[in-house]
Amino acid sequence: MREIRQHSSRFAAGDCVRIMKKLLLLFALLLLLPAARCRGEGALPVLRLDAAQLDYVSAKPGLLSLGDFSTPVTVKYRGTYSFTFTGKRNYSLHLKDEAGDRRNVSLLGLRRDDDYVLLGGYSDPCRLRCAVGLDIWRGLGYPAPRTAACELYFGGYYKGLYFLGERPDRKSAGLNDTGALYRVLAERADGLDLFSAEAPGLPGGEAWLNVGKVYPEDAAGWQPLAALLRDRSLLDRTAFADYYLFVNLIGATDNMTKNLFLCWDGTRFYPMPWDLDAAFGRLYTAEPSDPAAWYAGPLFDSLLEDGGFRALLAERWAALRETLSPDAVAARFAEAIAALDETGVWEREAERFPAYTDSVTGKTHPLAPWRELDFIRDFLRARFELLDAAYGGNR
Repeated sequence: MREIRQHSSRFAAGDCVRIMKKLLLLFALLLLLPAARCRGEGALPVLRLDAAQLDYVSAKPGLLSLGDFSTPVTVKYRGTYSFTFTGKRNYSLHLKDEAGDRRNVSLLGLRRDDDYVLLGGYSDPCRLRCAVGLDIWRGLGYPAPRTAACELYFGGYYKGLYFLGERPDRKSAGLNDTGALYRVLAERADGLDLFSAEAPGLPGGEAWLNVGKVYPEDAAGWQPLAALLRDRSLLDRTAFADYYLFVNLIGATDNMTKNLFLCWDGTRFYPMPWDLDAAFGRLYTAEPSDPAAWYAGPLFDSLLEDGGFRALLAERWAALRETLSPDAVAARFAEAIAALDETGVWEREAERFPAYTDSVTGKTHPLAPWRELDFIRDFLRARFELLDAAYGGNR
């Protein structure tokens, strides 16, 4: 009996140790579950950014990490209005090597470069307007910056869902080194719009009234734009017709008199959009936009005075209306929302940033991707009917 009791006691003690080990292992796995979920199949890549206190003007040194890869960077805030965001601003990054020189690297499948942006889309209840909008424009056969979804930590703090993006520059515009690139910066400068005023002599700086020169850097880079001011036949009219229809379908409120790039490939000018957060039914404050508004600007006003251009708009709308139908465009959003749903990022984003409160209106807009999809679809239906009525539809 003593031997049996001793054996039983040894067995019970050993079993208890094994149980405790299993419980400790289970506890450790539970602690690691969120991180494991982030690294699992279909999960988003995690970027880690460390830098000193940032501002909007001067870039500060920092360190960017992605898995086992890390590189020195300089970083600053970007975006005039997004600078008012609390906790989820946008960033400009320049990758550096150890000597402080430019370092060209392909991150998240984007082009090989030293220059990237990080876009949080904080005022957008589905965070996807800019990324999906640029993707739709590229789907029409035109160049535009590409983006890739990720999750961001800044200084160890979780910043949620972001889109790493290529810069809107010569490369994203599809231009070689003999091309030129300009950006419409504002509706007017000094009370004038370059495309509706008698242009003064070529400027020596980087801005000409309300237009900025992105490339090339030398003063001769203004020559193609000066030629355009004299001769509107240098415009690729089909591309500008498509842009007009695209902007008016999605209600891109900031993309006619600003956030419009003019790309010169040596023979023609074509347009490229940027910053499409204020689109698909919302203003930059996140308030709903007017579903019946039309968007143009001096350059397009002059084109719309031409009966041939108006006829071209009807022709291009007939060609594009199926691709740009409300169901087709909404499906692009639904696909992106569902793909992010699979990663679990919506739950993490909602926990960290459940709502956006605008600094001007004081109104709060909750993060609600699927509900926002219904809002976008309804807005697109109203815009589609507007364009059909103006440019023929099935008639």
